[in-house]
Amino acid sequence: MCGFTFIRSERNRMHNRKPTPLFQPRERKRCPVCAEIAYSSAGIHPQCAVHQSDSKRMEAVKLKKQAALTRLPAGDMQWQKTCSRCKAILHVRRKVCDCGYSFPLHAR
Repeated sequence: MCGFTFIRSERNRMHNRKPTPLFQPRERKRCPVCAEIAYSSAGIHPQCAVHQSDSKRMEAVKLKKQAALTRLPAGDMQWQKTCSRCKAILHVRRKVCDCGYSFPLHAR
């Protein structure tokens, strides 16, 4: 073995003290969207600027999409059909409605 003898705890010990900085770091601008330190000269992250500018447009798109979904009747879904007589919404495999209407059979 080598001639060095170390106690295990002394060998793994690290110093926690750090030197004090010579100059105080300047105050950096914070992004108004995410409140993180901004690295761009404009003071806002590029991805946050895109998110901020697109928020109004995306809100309009979501409202338009939601309005389109509410206008669709439930019978237009592929696993449902509407009774011609009572306008009830039934599963596709139902042959006869509760009102007594029987759906025509399709020839294969």
